[in-house]
Amino acid sequence: MSSKGMNLSETFKLTKGQCYFSPNGRYIANASQFRLVVREFETLQIVSVLTCIDSIDKISWAPNSKSILSSCFKRGVSQIWTIQNSLCASKLEEGSSGLVDAVWCPDSKQILTWSEFGVRINVWSLNLKTVSYIQNPKLNSAGCIFYKKFAVICERKGREDFISVFKYSDWTLMCNFKINTDDMDSCKVINDAILVCDTHLVPQYFVYDFEGSCLTKVVLYQNKLGVKCLSVSSSEQFAALGCYDGKCKLLNSVTWSVLKEWKHTAEAATKNTIIYVEEPSESGSRFKIKEGTENVDLPYVKANHDDPYLLVGIGLAEFSTSGRYLATRCDATPSVVWVWDMQDLSLISLIIHNAPVVTLTWDPLFSKDKDEILATCCNADHVYIWSCSGVLALKVPNCETLSGAGELGPVRNIAWSCQGNCLILKGDYHFCLCYFPDYGTDK
Repeated sequence: MSSKGMNLSETFKLTKGQCYFSPNGRYIANASQFRLVVREFETLQIVSVLTCIDSIDKISWAPNSKSILSSCFKRGVSQIWTIQNSLCASKLEEGSSGLVDAVWCPDSKQILTWSEFGVRINVWSLNLKTVSYIQNPKLNSAGCIFYKKFAVICERKGREDFISVFKYSDWTLMCNFKINTDDMDSCKVINDAILVCDTHLVPQYFVYDFEGSCLTKVVLYQNKLGVKCLSVSSSEQFAALGCYDGKCKLLNSVTWSVLKEWKHTAEAATKNTIIYVEEPSESGSRFKIKEGTENVDLPYVKANHDDPYLLVGIGLAEFSTSGRYLATRCDATPSVVWVWDMQDLSLISLIIHNAPVVTLTWDPLFSKDKDEILATCCNADHVYIWSCSGVLALKVPNCETLSGAGELGPVRNIAWSCQGNCLILKGDYHFCLCYFPDYGTDK
């Protein structure tokens, strides 16, 4: 892949970063104030312009790509639109309980909506035209995990945490059990077990089976903050815990023990680690390879302990699609991306940018015919592409410091298409598509 092979579409208006590809890859939908615009991905021709009742806070595609959900939180209303006839098929009104989140069920026949203050989840059946309730949910949609035929729901009752396991086809309650956390912060399902991390103040995690038995409890260390982020590999063999102690801990989902700890310091680099350093060039930026691992100068940021968003610990951790690589960002060195190889558990690449990295995302398609691709952005006018072959800094034209009429502005977020040959580049008020027609098949 080369910068010459990058093509950009025109820019389109965007509200609150709500722009997503449909699961089948055929459409792209975006919110523009109270309008929901659906386009064909290949041609960018408008399929539908749907008028919602108010400014859109969230859009979500149905898993079958036949419908799309738009939610207006301040009005407490979600609308369901069918793509084929551009009609509002249903309107879901929360009333006085309010609305803070909404997601589709995997069967595309049900929708879950969360009321304010964790009062309840409403389960809307589109076929039966009925609604049922789950009381005292926690973490909004982040506390609802669909796994195989089950839905795992995190709950808070009184001052205690619970987990309910439902069969989501008819919402039969399979199990409800108390978990021994002080205040559950995150939850993932991996290898037919439920991994729960406690509050940031308590460095411990628990593993439960689907019947509520505690398989293990692990206290990571003492007298420090706990887990900051959690990621699971696609094979469900590993889980990565990004911790406030500046280490990423790799869990084995068979024994649930810590298999490896990675310190995010210059000493993690070995003779096989390739270190890339961004430097200015005539065309924008480029990366040079630093020879040797001695005297690696990492750009540390001094932590302000009065800041509620403390710049310490591992803030981002993402496994590649195949699970071969893990990319991390330590918030003490926010402009550095660390890429770890799961085969030998070593640091394969160290990528030092000129600005803090805000998003990192892996190409969703894996093939033996091509390298896996990691894309990153830094709230600036470049998009960065890493593979085992090297790193590219792709300058986005007309990307000014402040976005004007029709200008993208600094790239705040990025997302891959389902085919892995296109990125959405999201600014504050506009977005565009970045195509890679020569998206490589050669390693």
